[in-house]
Amino acid sequence: MSLALNVAAIVISLCAAAFSAFFGLRQLRSMQRANSTTVAIELLTRECRSNEFLDSEEFVLYKLSGSPPDDGVNGLPPEQRRHVSRIGLFFSSLGALSVFGGIETRMIVSLVPTRARRAWLALEPYIIAERRLRSPTYLSFFEHLVCLIADADPAKHHDGLGLRKMGLPSVAPKTEFLKASSDPADPSRDPENARNAAH
Repeated sequence: MSLALNVAAIVISLCAAAFSAFFGLRQLRSMQRANSTTVAIELLTRECRSNEFLDSEEFVLYKLSGSPPDDGVNGLPPEQRRHVSRIGLFFSSLGALSVFGGIETRMIVSLVPTRARRAWLALEPYIIAERRLRSPTYLSFFEHLVCLIADADPAKHHDGLGLRKMGLPSVAPKTEFLKASSDPADPSRDPENARNAAH
């Protein structure tokens, strides 16, 4: 009887330890996922809208081609290299997050397909030269991201999200607005009334 109780106690202890480890691991993964999501939100809502990023994006798309790619990215002048690195590392970070599960692939495909492809086309000769001269894996996560986008159908992703579109129902409000704005009896056409409404 005593032996049976001891065995039962051991089994219960082992089960408790297993459950504790299981839920602890789940909590750790949830925290890691939350941290990755925070990074993704930061990248998608702040970084790509900052003046510095937009300046770098404009340079990469419209001015970089004036510099020969033969010496790779590190062969560019410092200011040009900063622009290229900012854009390349941004999209590379998104690619890494998609690989390690920090962000859903369909989110990236839906939000940045055009910008990523345009940046890759502009940077590809410099990236290839950089890989040949120095680092074979240079910006490989960026390339992975572009491949994901190429394999996907952004329009299909948008349809799957159930996004609403301004179809024929938008005609009614537009017609109503035009009718109201052209009606001489409409008090909103009086500038004085408009000023009062604004206050």
